[in-house]
Amino acid sequence: MESAHTNPGRTRLVLASGSKARLGLLRDAGLEVVSCPVALDEAVLRDRMRAENAAQSDIALALANAKSLEFFRNQRFTSADFVIAADQILDCDGIGFDKPDSRLAIREQLLFLRGRTHHLQTATVLYRNGEKLWEHCATPALRMRQFSDAFLDAYIEAEGDALLSCVGAYRLEGRGVQLFDRIDGDHDAILGLPRLPLLSVLRDLGAIAA
Repeated sequence: MESAHTNPGRTRLVLASGSKARLGLLRDAGLEVVSCPVALDEAVLRDRMRAENAAQSDIALALANAKSLEFFRNQRFTSADFVIAADQILDCDGIGFDKPDSRLAIREQLLFLRGRTHHLQTATVLYRNGEKLWEHCATPALRMRQFSDAFLDAYIEAEGDALLSCVGAYRLEGRGVQLFDRIDGDHDAILGLPRLPLLSVLRDLGAIAA
């Protein structure tokens, strides 16, 4: 984990996550970002909200906010730090899906999604000094085609355990694109972090050059 306390007084961006994909999206955009994962039991919050029949978008936002607040409780920070956190939940007809925990779960999830349209509730928040400055939830829609069982088995074999870290059990930047026949929405949001609205608010707040 990188330190979130170097160069006090300097405006810095902190990602309250260990996600390599989100960190890569930010750094590919030319931003200097410190990655600081937080220890949050997401399942407790997620399961409680689902028991209360909360919308999947509300759950994603609650998890992103909880990650930021957990960072401020347990990490060293300065008043100059802008803290970014995000979460993503796959929403199919109101049913929320998390990262699969086995290859069998991968197969069952993809069979359920086959021929259906699902949404990726992709929540992003921005905090400073423990106070929320901004939140956003993007909702790209993806329709899986009627792929064959043979294609599915070959796909899982080729991608392997890498799919266990993917909320949708697919990587759109890899072979997973072959699962779909229609995709509507921001590609960055599908990958886990909608950069354009985030970059806009960072410019408005003076965190990055306008």
